[in-house]
Amino acid sequence: MHDPSGASASRPAPKSDLVLRDGRAYHLSVARHELARNWLVVGDPARALRVAAHFDAVHHDRRHREYVTLTGTYRGVPMTVIGTGIGHDNLEIALMEGYGVLDLDPNTGRRDPAAEPVRVIRVGTSGGARDDVAPGTLVVSQYALGLDSTGLYFEVPAADDTVLALETAAAAALMAHTTAGSRFAGRLPVYASRADAGLADQLAQGCRARGLAVLCGTTVAAPGFFGASGRRLDGTTLTVPGIKHALAAIEVAGQRVLNFDMESSLLFHVARSIGWRAATLCPTISAPSAHGAIIDPVAAVDAALLVALDVLADEPVP
Repeated sequence: MHDPSGASASRPAPKSDLVLRDGRAYHLSVARHELARNWLVVGDPARALRVAAHFDAVHHDRRHREYVTLTGTYRGVPMTVIGTGIGHDNLEIALMEGYGVLDLDPNTGRRDPAAEPVRVIRVGTSGGARDDVAPGTLVVSQYALGLDSTGLYFEVPAADDTVLALETAAAAALMAHTTAGSRFAGRLPVYASRADAGLADQLAQGCRARGLAVLCGTTVAAPGFFGASGRRLDGTTLTVPGIKHALAAIEVAGQRVLNFDMESSLLFHVARSIGWRAATLCPTISAPSAHGAIIDPVAAVDAALLVALDVLADEPVP
């Protein structure tokens, strides 16, 4: 496991830079006793309230900035749901502050070596990358391709050879489809990360047990809903036109690109860095050739949320 402290045999770890105000994380405004070690993260803060409606009880309700953090029990199991808002940068703050509050000694800033890994499942919506994946299909992300730069600032070894193969294939696809003469040719970042295999498998099994249509594969995590996801509005020029079709053509090591979201790459990457377990379950709500048309996501998202809650409750972290 990569040492999240940044220490080496010859250099001690620097002190942590966790910012607290009255014992609470600066952005989430939560204290240690207000977080469980079983997490469900969603983008839409209102969706966090829908999740908490399934709890036996809500014991802590913290709302600060765009973050909504609710902690209680589900089937008697301690559970936290966090509405993070959209994007990698918002999620990075939630993960880092949660890790700092739960796993670091507040006096020394050092990690507690006895801390149990937090399990984090992301549930949200995603755009289909392939026209042969029907909108409404649930996708379990086994790997993610990050087009964001946020993940590049965390040095994490590749989880396996498939991560490296995905990175190589994605870099080539981006280069091949970049607009001729673009000032950004060869400068677009891409990295890959892997979900926790056991958690991803549990999500897939949970979907099948409920008779839900589910596929497992690779998710592209874009840093924007428009340009980086291949959506063009009149008056704009895209650096990589047809990016969805370009990346959807990737098939390496048994992995196919199935959908686009805006968080999974960072989630898997950072979770691996800090020793947490993470996976994503998202319904697709559009097809790449549909030119902006989407289905009503509520039923599919609610089904995914129940699958995720049951997975977290079946083998809870104490």
